[in-house]
Amino acid sequence: MYDTDTAQIIFFGSQFRFINDTLEEALRKEGLDLHHLFRKSDYCFVVVHAEADYLAPLVAGDEIEVKMTVFKIGVCSFGFDFEIYKTDTQILSGKARTVHVVVDPKTRQKKPIPETLRKGLEKYQA
Repeated sequence: MYDTDTAQIIFFGSQFRFINDTLEEALRKEGLDLHHLFRKSDYCFVVVHAEADYLAPLVAGDEIEVKMTVFKIGVCSFGFDFEIYKTDTQILSGKARTVHVVVDPKTRQKKPIPETLRKGLEKYQA
């Protein structure tokens, strides 16, 4: 299985897929479709930093819950903290952090966070 490694525990890279799925779902709830942002909008955002800590084993079949909060909203950038819990025990299995920068999709130059995105992000501030 892709999510586990040869030691039968969660593959470290899977944590980033889990947090990305959580982020995309939150964006959808705020009416922000990534396909639209990158192809039809006057802004998009890109990951400029990502880090993760593996804290406790997860094995194939474990159900997880990912909690997401915004730790920073700047002029052109924002950041998320994620916590990955094993659902049945609520053991914190992993933590991750990402930093994103808003850019013009054509020029890839930084630009200020649009107000609609800023308002959506503020809902997730810790």
